[in-house]
Amino acid sequence: MLLSAFAQDKPGTPYLFKTLPSYQQAAEEDNPIDVQHYDVSLHLDFSTQKIIGKALISIKPQAGADLFYLHLTKFDIDSISLNGREIRYSVQSDRIYFHQAPLDTAYLVQINYSGTPGNDGFGGFFFKDNWAYTMGEGLNSYPPSMLRCWIPSHDVPFDKATIDLHITVPQHLRAFANGTFISSENHADGTKTVTWQENHPIATYLVALAVGPYETFSIPYQSISGIDLPLEFYVYPEHLHIAQEDWKNITLMMGFYERAFGAYPFDRYSMAEANNRGAMEHQTMTTYSSQLVTGDHRYDYIVAHELAHHWWGDLITLGDWKDIWLNEGFATYSEALYFEHLFGKEFYQNYMNNLAEIYFRETARLGHFSIYNPDYLWGGTVYQKGAWVLHMLRWTIGDEAFWQTLNDYRQRYAYGNAVTTDFIRVAEQESGQDLDWFFDQWIFQPGCPDLDISWDFQKMNNDNYAAVISFEQKQWDQFRFQIPIEVSVETTNKVILDTLWLTDRLNSFTLELSSRPISISIDPNNWLLKHYDIISGPKPPGVTPEQFYLAQNYPNPFSIGQKSIIVFYVAQLNAPHPVEIKIYNILGREIKTLFNRQALGGFFKVEWDGRDEHGRPAPKGVYIYRLISNDSVIEKKMVLIE
Repeated sequence: MLLSAFAQDKPGTPYLFKTLPSYQQAAEEDNPIDVQHYDVSLHLDFSTQKIIGKALISIKPQAGADLFYLHLTKFDIDSISLNGREIRYSVQSDRIYFHQAPLDTAYLVQINYSGTPGNDGFGGFFFKDNWAYTMGEGLNSYPPSMLRCWIPSHDVPFDKATIDLHITVPQHLRAFANGTFISSENHADGTKTVTWQENHPIATYLVALAVGPYETFSIPYQSISGIDLPLEFYVYPEHLHIAQEDWKNITLMMGFYERAFGAYPFDRYSMAEANNRGAMEHQTMTTYSSQLVTGDHRYDYIVAHELAHHWWGDLITLGDWKDIWLNEGFATYSEALYFEHLFGKEFYQNYMNNLAEIYFRETARLGHFSIYNPDYLWGGTVYQKGAWVLHMLRWTIGDEAFWQTLNDYRQRYAYGNAVTTDFIRVAEQESGQDLDWFFDQWIFQPGCPDLDISWDFQKMNNDNYAAVISFEQKQWDQFRFQIPIEVSVETTNKVILDTLWLTDRLNSFTLELSSRPISISIDPNNWLLKHYDIISGPKPPGVTPEQFYLAQNYPNPFSIGQKSIIVFYVAQLNAPHPVEIKIYNILGREIKTLFNRQALGGFFKVEWDGRDEHGRPAPKGVYIYRLISNDSVIEKKMVLIE
């Protein structure tokens, strides 16, 4: 699922994931049943916005299943039977408890019910005029499974089953659901019953319907499996042409994902427009907000995200809501992989940077929490940081092992469920590495490294140079990351790339160089999720320890959106000093503050992209940038062009 805008126990000791119970154990202790199949008939009454339902539920009981339950919210129950006989039951909250069930090898539960289907404002069942649609996940509910709002079910993600759905609606409306279309039968009262069948196991939160006066279109596509795969789209009549434009790249996305992740695993892929927010990856039928149908491809990333879920979420479904990053982090990273394939490495790196910024904005607002068992399921920590975990894993174990991990994980858990420890085991087996250190800090601990970096160099007796690079971990709590980080050192005759391992709060490294170092670049290939500041560096040639220094910006002139770099040096004598770097227009009006803090002596760097404090482009022309510290004021001119 992806939005168009954006008392739980959390492990706190290293490698705690090795002791976590499996979701199967928890399920068997709580509700010892395994649903095999749902056969559900629904009559939708648009005048009263109510439904009349009959659910036939085939269940395989586990040992001792004389007491079990199904979920259903706020409906009148007309009758219940088990294997054709009445059974004693009770209703508590959103559960129907079945008492003294016979110890048979199979149960067939029939529930006749009626009433107004529910929702939590985002997920559930919605009527609007001649339209009806469902959203399988509720943003305002925990657990977020929403099938209980309209179908009696064992509404947990790990109990997947097949389903037949018979939807009775007025004849002028069209009705769509999961799986394969079976039949449509008209009735004398002006209604019709449309039957859809999903023969692949489906998690309850992925069951969906969409009903209304839809226009439809399709796009031809041949899967790598050799079959002609139906790509079908159900849209508001007034949006037909812009939806055809917005969704025409589905074949490109499908082709890439099939080559990357394996053949599309279901019998059909479709998208249904609805009056919802965001989008939801219902199995074989993504529900997609009408607000996202714009005709200009601005939301291609959401289209790609929901399609990717059909491997990561629908084919392999999370076993527990605590593991939601296995759905959302994987689908978000799939966006980046698709755009890397389409536009290349630089675009991919910029895309990952944008994902990091979304995560950083969330932590500024909600604080830090772990990806596993997150405090908030639907934001930057799960989606964007989850994607970064896969990005960093790709670097850590190498491309070959990474892609083999995804392939093995998909094959091993196809049409079933997985939890985080399952993915960890696959990654360790395919890489041949012990990855405890990696997953513990990135999945089970909160936050990311926040680094203060300083560097200097001196000439040695043998005409070589010794560059000393120091790192201090400054993140918000006492947890210390153990991380590899690439550092690029530019010298007078070459560029040297080295990987340094940070293991403590303070780390210092000495690099012996054959020529004079000019500058350093931290994580130049963008493999590490982090904050960092270079807080000091060597003083420029000819500058004494008691001086301040301000270099000419480069490039100069520069354009709106292009980053122009300003280098300055803070005097070491009597440091730290209060330092400000400000931009002024030619009339002396302040445009933006780039730097304002106490600074230790040394080398610093800031950037200006030609925008003011509010993010608006500044007019082209000449600007003054000024270093201010105590009695020291240094200024230079720069030119901003279109």
